[in-house]
Amino acid sequence: MKAGRTVKSLLAAVALCLAAAGSRAAEPFSLGGYTLGLPYDSILKDPAYDCESLAGCFLFSACAYKATGAIAFMGAPIDDLTLYFTGERLSGVAGGFRDSWFDEVAEVLAKEYGPGTVEAGKADAGATSTNAVLVWRQGSKLLRLERMSKTGRSSVIVAERNFISELVE
Repeated sequence: MKAGRTVKSLLAAVALCLAAAGSRAAEPFSLGGYTLGLPYDSILKDPAYDCESLAGCFLFSACAYKATGAIAFMGAPIDDLTLYFTGERLSGVAGGFRDSWFDEVAEVLAKEYGPGTVEAGKADAGATSTNAVLVWRQGSKLLRLERMSKTGRSSVIVAERNFISELVE
């Protein structure tokens, strides 16, 4: 009888461990190693960033990364990266990359975070166009991936939901 309880307890513990391993939480959204909420002071004096020419008021600031290709997102070399701060905290990160990387980036994101949602009204229905907008959500945070076929560019934005409208046309 005692051995039966021990076996049941052991089986229950193994099942719990397997369930926990299977439901691994996805990493928080980040771009270039920057996650939302980062303090402005941690970037302000970094010589790799230009925080002067994009300076706004004390409530809104932006810093542009000076080097190109030094940062990658899901394998795609980012050739422009901008950090957006509201108050003293990072509220959004935007980066651009060549359109040829879009499908690979979308595939890696789908593996990491599940399938993205197609943003209604943004994907181009034209026969020759391959415009697309995919969105992933984590609580109040949003990751937006966009392909713009006319320009041959793609972009990725990681932002707080209430801030995304400031970064999207």
